[in-house]
This record gives sequence, C-alpha cells and structure tokens, in this order.
Amino acid sequence: YNEYKSYLRMAEVKASNTTIIETGQCLCRAVEFRVEGVQWVNCYCHCRSCSRPIGMSPVHLIMVSPKTSFKITKGQEHVRTVEGQGRMRHQGCKRCGTPLCQWLNSEMETENFVDVYPTTFHLEQGERSCTLPVKYLPTKHVNYENRHYDWNDNLPKFAAFPPNGLVDNQGNPIAK
Repeated sequence: YNEYKSYLRMAEVKASNTTIIETGQCLCRAVEFRVEGVQWVNCYCHCRSCSRPIGMSPVHLIMVSPKTSFKITKGQEHVRTVEGQGRMRHQGCKRCGTPLCQWLNSEMETENFVDVYPTTFHLEQGERSCTLPVKYLPTKHVNYENRHYDWNDNLPKFAAFPPNGLVDNQGNPIAK
C-alpha cells in the first residue's frame, strides 16, 4: 500500500497538465458520462483489484484527477456502485453490466483520482473502427507480477508500481 501511495505522489508530480476531455457510454446506451480532468497515468494494470471485477487482465486504465472529473450525464438510475477489494469501488451499468469507472474510497489528496476505461469512450471513426488516439495508448504495465501470461510488447513493465521494480517481458528483474 505504501508503494502505491508513493506511485500516486510520483504520478501527481509528473502530471504534465495533460487534460482529458471525453464522453462515453455503456453498451446498452442507458448510461452516458463525461470525463474532464488531469490525466495522471495511462497503463495496463494486471492487479486482481482491477482485473477481477472487469473479468479480464490486464485492464487498460487512465487515471484522472480529481475524482469529480467523472460525471454521469444520462441514466444515473441505471448506475450501480459496488465495493471491490479493500477500499476499491467500481461503478457500472445495472442493465448491461458495462464497467464505467473505479476509484479508491478515500479522502486523501494523493488518492483523489478516478480510473476510467478508454474502451467506453466515444471514439468511433466510422462503423468498424474504434482505434484509440495515440494520446490514449497505454504507456506501461503495472502489477506485472500478477499477469496471466507474458506480454511481448515494448512497454515498460513494473512488478508493482513505478519507479521501482522494472522487469522484462518474462517478469525477471532488470538491474538498474
């Protein structure tokens, strides 16, 4: 947990005023949202707290600050908030089950963020393409020690959270 808090402080310091402004929706379109805030981190997370509620690993997350960056704009009556592992909270559509966001149940300033899933953004470019813009592509893997299999991509991988614990594609520590 202390490692996670250190990571959040580092993310806050490194936030380069990258603003995210997007809208999105659930699969059945009963719920719509808007996210507008400062993007702290954009990653693939392999931890169980993120993966199990979504039913897949890794989960592509964009961490946005503050928590109030995420707002339901339509269908609040269809939104369900559930408790996750530890202090994690998850929000999704009651009708279709689409995950919308997650956050830590905390009042600490270093934990004032919401994780959003870029797969729910309105990114369609024609009928078949939902290619993410470069600014939303993940920049690293975190909690790689919990991966289901090795990822052979060129993104940096961290056993837990950066900046410590850099590992290779097979999860072996990389000497500094």
